[in-house]
Amino acid sequence: MASHPDLAPVAPVAPVAGDQTWHADTPPGEARWFAGAAAAAAVATEGGNPLVAAANALLNLIPQIRYTVHHPNPAWLREHLANEIRQFEERARSAGATPEQIGAARYGLCTALDEAAALTPWGGAGDWSANSLLVAFHNETWGGEKFFELLNRLMQQPREQLNLLELLYYCLVLGFEGRYRVLDNGRAQLDDLRHTLARTIRGVRGDYDAALSAHWRDEIAREDPHRFGIPLWACAALTVLMGFGVYVGLDLALAGRSDKAFAMIGRLQIPSVRLQAAEPQAVRPVPPPRLAGFLAPEIAEGLVEVRDATDRSVIVLRGDGLFESGSATVIDRYQPTLARVAAALARVPGAVVVAGYTDNVPVHSARFPSNWDLSVERAQAVAAILAARLGDASRVRAEGRGATDPVAPNDSAANRARNRRVEITLLAAPPKLAAPGAGDAP
Repeated sequence: MASHPDLAPVAPVAPVAGDQTWHADTPPGEARWFAGAAAAAAVATEGGNPLVAAANALLNLIPQIRYTVHHPNPAWLREHLANEIRQFEERARSAGATPEQIGAARYGLCTALDEAAALTPWGGAGDWSANSLLVAFHNETWGGEKFFELLNRLMQQPREQLNLLELLYYCLVLGFEGRYRVLDNGRAQLDDLRHTLARTIRGVRGDYDAALSAHWRDEIAREDPHRFGIPLWACAALTVLMGFGVYVGLDLALAGRSDKAFAMIGRLQIPSVRLQAAEPQAVRPVPPPRLAGFLAPEIAEGLVEVRDATDRSVIVLRGDGLFESGSATVIDRYQPTLARVAAALARVPGAVVVAGYTDNVPVHSARFPSNWDLSVERAQAVAAILAARLGDASRVRAEGRGATDPVAPNDSAANRARNRRVEITLLAAPPKLAAPGAGDAP
C-alpha cells in the first residue's frame, strides 16, 4: 500500500484517479489536507487485491486523520471522504467486486474513518458523530461491534472472502480498535485477533516471492556512486516523526502523572475539629421529596437514581448509557431523560452542580489526555443541555472529578461501570424554622 504524502502546501492540481477535481478557489487549508489522498489513489492500480487497490486513498487517510490535532474545516473533509467512498465503489465495481463485497468493504472503511475522526479534538465534539460516514451510508451511529461480527463471519470462508479480509486487516493495522478500546485487556485481545487474521490470510495467499525484482542488483550497480544515499525529504520526515514521538511520549507521561495527582487530591482528608457542644436547636423538619416524585418513571426504568436530603437533592446518571465509550457527546436517546431532569430542576429554586466521574482505567488520547479531562467535558456537555432547557445558565456549574469519590471499588467491570457517572446536585435552600414558642400562645 502506498504511503500517504506529507501534508505540505501544494498548488491546485489537475483531476486524478477517482475524478477528484481541484479549483483555483479551493481554500489552501482544505487543499493541503486532501491533496495527498487523490495522488495516492493513482498509485494503487495494480496488485492481487482489487478492493485494497480501490480503497488505497481512504486507507492512507486513517492514520493521518487520527493524529491531526487541528483541521480547518471538518465538514468539508467529511464531504470529500463521502465522495471518495463513492469513487471507491466505482473503482471496486470496475475491478469485478460484487455488490455484497463492496457494501461490506464500505462499512469497514466508514467505521474506521469515523473512529479516527472521533478520537480527535475537532471530530469528537459531537458534530462528526451526528453526521458520520456510517450514518450517511448505512444509517448506523456506531460500527465498533458489527465490524468484528462481520470479520468473524468472513473468517469462516477465508478463501472466498480473502480480498475483504485483507481490507479489514489493513483497517486494524492502521489503528482501528472498535469495541476492544473499552474492554478489559482489550489491546491484548485485539493483538491476538490481528495475528490470527494475518495467519489466516497468509495461509490462503501463501508466501511472497523472495525477490521483488529479478534485476535489482543491476539497478543498484548503475546508480551514481556520488549520490547521497538517503533523500533529504526522508531525513526531514524522520526528524518530524521523532519529534512527534517525543511529544506524544511526554504528553502521555504528563497525563499519567496528572491522574495520580488527582487521585491523591481525592484521598486528602480534612482534619477534624472538635467543637463545643451547642445548645439544642430546633429539629429541622424533613422536607418532602423534591425530585424523586417527579422523576419516579425514570427511576423505575433505571435511567436515574435520586437522593433527596435536607439541603440538597442528587440525581445520578449512569455514564455507560449517557455517552459512548471514550466520548463526551450525549447519546440522542438520552435527550428526553435530560429534558425530564431539567423540568424537575425548574420546579425547585437553587444552584445546580453537574459533576462528572470516571473509573480508574487511565484514558490517554489526543482529545482526552487524562480521566479528569474526560470527566470535565462530560460534565460540561450535560450542564449545557440543562442550562439551555432551564433558561438560566447562571444556575448551572460543571465540575470534573476524574476517578475520585468512587461509589464502588474499581475491581470489576460492573463496579467500574457504576463509577462512570454524572451527578447533578440541586443545592436547595433549607426550610425555615418556626420561631421559638410559636404555637404556645393561648
